[in-house]
Amino acid sequence: MMMSRALRKIFSVINFFVPYGIYNGYSNTINKMRVPVELTKKVTENKKFKDIHASSRCFILASGPSIRDQDLGFLKGEICFAVNEFYLHKDINLISPKYHIIAPNHAPFTKETNKTRFECLKRYYSDKVIVFLGDNNYQYSYWNFLNENTSYNKTNYQIINYYNYYQLDERNFTNNKTWDISRTPFAPRTVIYIGLQIAHYMGFKEIYLLGCDHDYLMDIKRITNHHFYEESQGISDVEHLRQFTSEKWFEEYYFRWKQYRLMKEYLNHKGVFIYNATRGGMLDVFPRVVYEDLFRK
Repeated sequence: MMMSRALRKIFSVINFFVPYGIYNGYSNTINKMRVPVELTKKVTENKKFKDIHASSRCFILASGPSIRDQDLGFLKGEICFAVNEFYLHKDINLISPKYHIIAPNHAPFTKETNKTRFECLKRYYSDKVIVFLGDNNYQYSYWNFLNENTSYNKTNYQIINYYNYYQLDERNFTNNKTWDISRTPFAPRTVIYIGLQIAHYMGFKEIYLLGCDHDYLMDIKRITNHHFYEESQGISDVEHLRQFTSEKWFEEYYFRWKQYRLMKEYLNHKGVFIYNATRGGMLDVFPRVVYEDLFRK
């Protein structure tokens, strides 16, 4: 662990002084040596999703508290991506998401939280729901868990590779490879990033965000009640949030907003538009729309 931190510091210094193209090629070569061969093969399966929903619209359903107050019955028949613990929503069977996305695992989450998550996926979804698992170089990664617990492994699980860790920035945001889920897309600061990567890869032209409150800065001392469900119902992130200082929150939000802006610029240039249909919340990078108006003829 200490060596891992030291290497990250060394790479960050190298990244500052070495031209981006040279650094990126070098770091990718090093990182590829860490990625299991079978995982790489699994990731290439994502090519089958390229442009399968060309020119369509979709909804990314996040788990912010605001989504409790919205009538999700309108989404019946729409193509929806649910994320993380959204399967706990009371209308999950009515919505019947076509896709579900799980963010990469990280400390302090462990094998036990993995078990809880995969039990929930089994309980709430049929094998028709395609589940995208963000994976990274972590002891309790989903890839490691599924290989150790084969009874949970299913053919409808897809892996997105985040082993080759790099951030979206001004130097790479227009590079198509940066968005390629059959390779290694840019690192997600939130599961919404993954939803946008997948939706773009699948060819959607209109992407609507719901329940994307992004309002932690409104009360940075509050570490509970950030979801539509109670902490006891899902996987609690209290211990994770407890580690965040005020400085860390402001840094996190600065980079999220900056990266959202880069995503918007790139996707708009490609003819893809993101709209925020969340009721309230802080996210102001994308144009706001009234959710109910989307279904009025």
